[in-house]
Amino acid sequence: MPFGIKFKGEEKITPRKELLPMRIDNFDKLLEKGGVERGSTLMVAGGCGAGKSTFCMDSVYHSILEGERAVYITFEEQASKLRKHMLENFNWDMDKLEKENKFALIRSDPFKIARSVEAFLAERKGDLLVEVQEIQLPFTPDRIIIDSLSALSVAFMGNVENYRYYIRYMFEMLEKYDSVNYIISETTSDPGVYSRSGIEEFLSDGVIVLYNKLVGNRRERSLEILKMRCCDHVKQLVPFKLVSGKGVSIELSKEVREEIAGWK
Repeated sequence: MPFGIKFKGEEKITPRKELLPMRIDNFDKLLEKGGVERGSTLMVAGGCGAGKSTFCMDSVYHSILEGERAVYITFEEQASKLRKHMLENFNWDMDKLEKENKFALIRSDPFKIARSVEAFLAERKGDLLVEVQEIQLPFTPDRIIIDSLSALSVAFMGNVENYRYYIRYMFEMLEKYDSVNYIISETTSDPGVYSRSGIEEFLSDGVIVLYNKLVGNRRERSLEILKMRCCDHVKQLVPFKLVSGKGVSIELSKEVREEIAGWK
């Protein structure tokens, strides 16, 4: 298929089904195997202000410190704005990591992708409309963040068939890259539906939902592992905080610790 995400050059990827820790404070304790398999695609869903981008970047930043490489593909937020936010709030110097060729932040136009899908499908019918679009990755990453499905779906302007076609292809493509992939999905603050078309959570290897609920006169954050194909996981809502200068801080209650102990 002549559109999507690809690496520069002809790098050959040898699949490895090793486990990679998420490296977010206490999160790996919520997974029976203590990590996720390479080639896994995780959907991180939640409402505005739930901490989705920070959650993914926390995992990526600390993985880079352990020798990995990562790419952040954004369809909506300006690269400079994201870098500034991560540095000022959590002391994560992504500029430095970019200069060391350990991290890449790529801004991609979702409308060009939507037109590329339209062009590809039209070409199959003998009517090429526009030149196709590809996202070039500068190196083979261990982690890929895609932010967000919501911005991508809007670009398809209600053409659900084309959107689903691209989503299926994107998931197949990401699995072949042997990376751990995070796909961000914007939802309501207390979602019952976790994506725009419903196909995304079905295709995902894991679904992590972040909540930012109003309790009394203040907001309280929690997370839920709704699905994880590679292993058993905690089934409860788990409170967490976004701590300045640190990132995600997950609190393990007595009930959560008891559930974890039950795996042994």
